[in-house]
Amino acid sequence: METNNLKSYKKILTKAACFFIVMLMLSGCGYSVQKRSNLPFGEVYIGKINNNIFEPKLQDKLYRMIVETLVEYGFEITPASRYRLEADIKKFDIKTISEKDLITTEYLLLLSCDFRLIDTHTNKVLRIEGISDPFTKYFIAKGKLENILAQKEIVTESSMKDISRELIRYLIRESSSRK
Repeated sequence: METNNLKSYKKILTKAACFFIVMLMLSGCGYSVQKRSNLPFGEVYIGKINNNIFEPKLQDKLYRMIVETLVEYGFEITPASRYRLEADIKKFDIKTISEKDLITTEYLLLLSCDFRLIDTHTNKVLRIEGISDPFTKYFIAKGKLENILAQKEIVTESSMKDISRELIRYLIRESSSRK
């Protein structure tokens, strides 16, 4: 009978220890659910996106990715907004990483952008630099030129999506640290 009590005591202790460890892990992970009320502002207008390099249509792709990401995080896009977001594409470069038989097989995409958040009521400008200084992505492409160009487009859009997400995280983090 004593061994039965000991076994049930060990089960209770084990369950309590597991519960304590799970609660400790959940409380210390650093993640929290972002509610719409936690956003620094609810509306934003996307202003001019300057393409300062020779790669065509990058400004259109960045614009689309920023809009998608803002909506994904709960922001509304409206021209009547107090805040206007602008961007400069500073760098877009593709470098060779590896070759096989004098044919490039692995590439490195470098992308760098500067952002500005302008409060149109006070004309105060928050410069957001260094989010993507530079943002890098690797990709492997072989075969026909069409395949390589298609892979480049996929990686470019993926990089712009990642930069847009990082921008939103920066805005949320900066606004919560000012409160």
